[in-house]
Amino acid sequence: MQKYVTFTIFAFLLITPVALQSVHATSSSDSWYPGKGLKQGDYFSYNVCWTDWHNCTPFQMTFWVKNETSDGSGWNLVFLAVDGSIVQKGIMTIGKITPDPTSFDHNISDYTGVYRSTVSWLDSFATKDTPKTFDVPAWGRTGSVGGQSVGPIDHETVTVGAGTFDTWVIGWHKGVDNKIWIDSSIPFPVKAIVYVDVTTGVPPPDYSLELLKMGNSSTEPSVLDISSTTAAKYSPQCDVPNMQLDSTHAVTTTDTSSLVVDYRYSPSNPHNGCPIEYRLSFEQNYDQSQKVSNVQYDIFTTDDQGRQLSSIAQSIGRASLFAPVGDDDVQTILHGTTPLTHVVIAMLGTGSEGSLPDVSMAGIVKFDVKTQAPFSGFNSGNSGQTNQTISENNTSMNNTQTTQMNNTQATVPEFPLGSLMIMAVVIGLGVLFVRITPRLSNTRL
Repeated sequence: MQKYVTFTIFAFLLITPVALQSVHATSSSDSWYPGKGLKQGDYFSYNVCWTDWHNCTPFQMTFWVKNETSDGSGWNLVFLAVDGSIVQKGIMTIGKITPDPTSFDHNISDYTGVYRSTVSWLDSFATKDTPKTFDVPAWGRTGSVGGQSVGPIDHETVTVGAGTFDTWVIGWHKGVDNKIWIDSSIPFPVKAIVYVDVTTGVPPPDYSLELLKMGNSSTEPSVLDISSTTAAKYSPQCDVPNMQLDSTHAVTTTDTSSLVVDYRYSPSNPHNGCPIEYRLSFEQNYDQSQKVSNVQYDIFTTDDQGRQLSSIAQSIGRASLFAPVGDDDVQTILHGTTPLTHVVIAMLGTGSEGSLPDVSMAGIVKFDVKTQAPFSGFNSGNSGQTNQTISENNTSMNNTQTTQMNNTQATVPEFPLGSLMIMAVVIGLGVLFVRITPRLSNTRL
């Protein structure tokens, strides 16, 4: 009897590694592509950021597969973006060959662009028609000069908000490790951190994502039970910004001579209440080929009396805008005056996002935009923001600066260095307060 037990144990020890190796080989040969296995009722919630959307400021993205399209070629999704104080919800349609958006409601258009460049990005290498397996060393190459080989580089267990997953790591290395974690049984990535391809300096994030929740529901899941904030509405007659064919360009030094701001905006003669795009570069004043990194700034518009009409940062629920590599491109709805809108680019300082900025390079640039009247029926007002009077007398205003709530005007300096320092301190104190107050640890500036 003993010899049979011994034989059984020996056989088990002999067969087990072979069986495990077989299982591993099978899993590595599984095919996958973004959207594989997606079905009606599936929902996914991500924490995501993308460099071209406010320089990778994270927000929450959730989508639920409502039903198939009428021709069966795609899926209709209920899509939700919770982005600071902004909440946008609408319908996005994706394809089945690749899960890229084919149509979407206007108010979620910017966020569907983030989805395309993050959650579904790997469809550049793998589609329903050309799925990839995890035993293939290279799925393709990145699009940068001298592109890197992209493919499976590791097999890892990873834990995210949605749980723990057995994943394959799709990645490449160029200065830093770029990784995308894939569970072959899930239609979309579990986690990702991908960096901008730069020639010098520390690469900033290109995009990152983490799966927070997933499941299947025959009815709209509770995670989507939230209404949009008022969408930025504008007339279909508005011109679409076009930097190549219709823009105004200028290069100027800040009032403190701290740096040079190279700016371009489009359209060159916009209507109030219509989109306007700003493209900025913050450059060293002694050598414009060198960019100033980690810039905290904002763009304001004012009326003829110096009252603030809008702030891009405030309009998206943030304390400041951020340009990690010295360049930025932002689009907003123009809330100005006719025939001229006064624009202020306020360089608040330098420092990592959310930190107390170093104001040694603070300063402002002011210019006027020729502005046409709004189209009938579309509001070009200040969207309920508190007006701020900007005095020409910097010294006296520094002594009388006050902040009042509701509809009371707040008197502030005309963005001299002292004012910028005050703004920086306020931002820094807010960050410190959030960090030391656990109950507010999830609050976003």
